[in-house]
Amino acid sequence: MHRSAIACHCTGQVCIWSPPPISYRYCYGNFDRYYGVRLEPGKSDIRLSVMRKEWFEKKSVLDIGCNVGFLTLSIARDFAPRRILGIDIDEHLVGVARKNIRHYCDQDTQFVGKFPASFCTNFGPVSNHALSFSTKFPDNVWFRRENYVLDSDELLETVQEEFDVILALSITKWIHLNYGDDGLRRFFRRAFKQLLSGGRFIVEPQPFTSYKKRSKMTEKLKANYLAIEFKPEDFEMYLLEEVGFESVEHLGAPCAKTKGFERPIDIYRKKLPRFLDRDTKAET
Repeated sequence: MHRSAIACHCTGQVCIWSPPPISYRYCYGNFDRYYGVRLEPGKSDIRLSVMRKEWFEKKSVLDIGCNVGFLTLSIARDFAPRRILGIDIDEHLVGVARKNIRHYCDQDTQFVGKFPASFCTNFGPVSNHALSFSTKFPDNVWFRRENYVLDSDELLETVQEEFDVILALSITKWIHLNYGDDGLRRFFRRAFKQLLSGGRFIVEPQPFTSYKKRSKMTEKLKANYLAIEFKPEDFEMYLLEEVGFESVEHLGAPCAKTKGFERPIDIYRKKLPRFLDRDTKAET
């Protein structure tokens, strides 16, 4: 942890460094036992039950707020994307996610240290954080520490189309509380701009009723919570009418193990170029 993020208590000439309160540590929703609460032992993530393999197969996928990577790894292994990148703001969780790759591999997969031997060929040094273009698991998955919320709207001009699918599951509340209405709108706009034509933005927004409890974690979250005007019920109209998504499909709420995790999942679709749209309709 950086020293700037640690409290300092000085007595005379002696300074004692101590970690911040636990509320600050998890203020981004980066709970290290998140999946232990959400998943039943030995069971896969129930959200996968409402997703179709064809949305991911041979596609380029981004999973924002991947935590320790359980959902990302399940998609990489079972849905055969061309590549999937999981990102999280918490460097510790990213490290755990990388280690978890081993647990999702077949027993005959060869490893060099903590990572599959194929990484040396496909990625070069692990520190490069490159992505393979193989569809065979585990060559198709990687994890990286990143804050997806840009510092300003001007930076949106630098965003390029890159992914066929972007996942934003159970993270809108935390973005909203940390960055306010403007930050969440910027997040949505970046996702739209980073999607390829015809791409899917899969969102699992948390209800506004769940914000108040978490807003008490820090003074910053509390202040942002009190200033919120852009409510979750406004997201759909904003994404369709202002951001530019063509359509939305409501998948409903999968049955969850724990109360509070049964949340509806929505898929927003970015419009295809006109000539491709005509070809697709002709084929169907």
